Amino acid sequence: MKRFPRISCLAATLLCLTTTAGAHHSFAMFDRSRTQTIAGTVKEFELINPHGWLRIMVSDANGVQSEWPLEMGGAGQLARFGWTQNAVHPGDKVTVQLHPLRDGSYGGQLIAVTLPSGKVLGQRPAGAP
Repeated sequence: MKRFPRISCLAATLLCLTTTAGAHHSFAMFDRSRTQTIAGTVKEFELINPHGWLRIMVSDANGVQSEWPLEMGGAGQLARFGWTQNAVHPGDKVTVQLHPLRDGSYGGQLIAVTLPSGKVLGQRPAGAP
């Protein structure tokens, strides 16, 4: 009978750990076989965990603007590759490389952004695949 509380406690701990690990989503929504380049104006930049976000406004051929939310890595990962809270600002004109969403809607996974200064920031070391 003394083992029952230990086993129950262990089972509860394992359940909590697996639930937390399973909460993270996959990246299946992005078409990582395709790369798209778009130009736009920064609406918002969030250097947060678990994922940073860069939201840009992109104009189509008729001048109609659409918001493109671009998912990024976490704050710690991005900091290792030169990102800071002040890396981009609302109103900055940027060019972005991304893996588009599979469903064709606006948005994607950011690969790299070219800033107004010409500096390029990405999510991987320079030259990494």
